[in-house]
Amino acid sequence: MRKLFVLLSAVALMVAFTVPAMAAEKSVSFYGRVWMDTFIEQDSKEYNAGYSYDDTDLRWDLNDNATSRFGAKFKWDNMTANIEIRPLSASMYRQWWGSWDFGGGSLLVGHTWSPLYINATICGQSHAGGTAGGYGFWVGDLRQAQIRLTTGGLTLALVEPASALTGTGSGAGETDTTFPKIEATYALKLGQISFVPFFGYNSYDEVVLATDKGYDIESWVYGLTVKAAIGPGYLKGQVWQSKNPKEWGDLYYTGGFSAFYDAGSDSIKDVDGLGYAVTAGMKLSNTVSFEIGYGAAEYELDRPGTYEDDACAYYAMLPITIAKGFTISPEIGVIDKDTNTVAGVGTEQGDMLYYGAVWKIHF
Repeated sequence: MRKLFVLLSAVALMVAFTVPAMAAEKSVSFYGRVWMDTFIEQDSKEYNAGYSYDDTDLRWDLNDNATSRFGAKFKWDNMTANIEIRPLSASMYRQWWGSWDFGGGSLLVGHTWSPLYINATICGQSHAGGTAGGYGFWVGDLRQAQIRLTTGGLTLALVEPASALTGTGSGAGETDTTFPKIEATYALKLGQISFVPFFGYNSYDEVVLATDKGYDIESWVYGLTVKAAIGPGYLKGQVWQSKNPKEWGDLYYTGGFSAFYDAGSDSIKDVDGLGYAVTAGMKLSNTVSFEIGYGAAEYELDRPGTYEDDACAYYAMLPITIAKGFTISPEIGVIDKDTNTVAGVGTEQGDMLYYGAVWKIHF
């Protein structure tokens, strides 16, 4: 009996020392951010469809859908994972993924930022979570389910395909997908200058239910981001071209057109897009920095007549660090929807002037 007691005591002692050691192999850290928008927004009557007068409103709210969040990061051995939620009941989760580091790179599985979410790498504009996105600043499809390989400077992902009916006029009633969306970037640094070319491709069929005939909707985007450090400042630029960006799944698409079904040729006519953006900034002190930016996008639909849509945005911001993790960012900017031309007839779409500040607490 005494021997059994000694044996059980030894086992209990081993467990007492082993469990904490095993638990220590996995680390968990928590983080979060709160962003509050406080802005005056002055819209021209054309900016809000259906209005017959200019409109001025106060934006004073928690940015719950784009920027405020809470998350947990996990790490054990050569594995990492991230779960992230936001205070938006309609769609609470933002990220849910795990990643394996195999030495020469990493393999990620789950829902997170897609490789072509590259707006934040050149644009610091914060109003309403990034109003300038889409106006020359390529944002893409934000966070998507994906399997992603990263090795060296290459990031290659097979992403959940975009396949929504977009009203081509073909009479299609459903969509068929065969392949995932492909997204890739490559980071190259030469001294103080970095280059990041990027590419994305998506394809699906819109199917007419009555005849089971499918129309292939192909879409792609390719471009280049360049960043240069200049003393205490920086200069960043981006240029891209796209085909059928709405069908590709660009969530910040600002053009007014979808791919179009041409009955005469029984084929799909495409939308071509071009965008470019530039930002510049510098650190004025340990607590104050400055950034200005400009972006423009233009789209053209390939059908008889003239179908074009142009838009641009520009802003200036002055982030001020109040305390560690606490920043107030005064900002002023203009979103100009410019002109939408349909069958040769142009319609002014108006603009919005906004000014105020974003209050940011990161914890």
